[in-house]
Amino acid sequence: MKRIVAILALLFWLQPAQAGELAQGLSAYRAGNYGVAVALLKPLAQAGDPWAQYSLAVAYDDGLGVPRNFKLALEWYKRAGYQGLADAQYMAGRFYGNGRGVRQDPAKALFWFELAAAGGFPLAPLLRDQHYNQLKEAIRLRVSAEATEWQARNPQQMNCKFKNCIYPKWTKRPMWFSIGDDQYYPGFQ
Repeated sequence: MKRIVAILALLFWLQPAQAGELAQGLSAYRAGNYGVAVALLKPLAQAGDPWAQYSLAVAYDDGLGVPRNFKLALEWYKRAGYQGLADAQYMAGRFYGNGRGVRQDPAKALFWFELAAAGGFPLAPLLRDQHYNQLKEAIRLRVSAEATEWQARNPQQMNCKFKNCIYPKWTKRPMWFSIGDDQYYPGFQ
């Protein structure tokens, strides 16, 4: 019993430290100390923190603190996206939709935009619909079914609406404008 209490205490003690390291990493990034930010964020990202994974993807995307590498940026966006972070899902969709570092693939873009839209990312529905209309019906149905299956297996979605996330320099930061109790209008900062 003492061993269980000790393990639980250790877990509760470590969690705030990780949260503190994430906050320190994001603060360093915003202050322009990109090398320090990456040094703080990378171990958290490798340990599976979706917020750190997303932030590390942004660093690779912009080439700040690390050499610019679109393939690694996409890999980290997808890792965070597979954990349910809608902002990362949106960015993965943008990479596939624009052919940023990968061959343009409207079907993969649609998959990621479907997830991001379900996760509440305000700009995802527009791009989802654009990519949906580019594809043949059989592909649309297959991709929509895959996204629905993924959502059923992973119902926990997160987004940066209430978190102060960083964003790549080539895309605008989304804003959520309330137009009702549970409706938001997408905009830009």
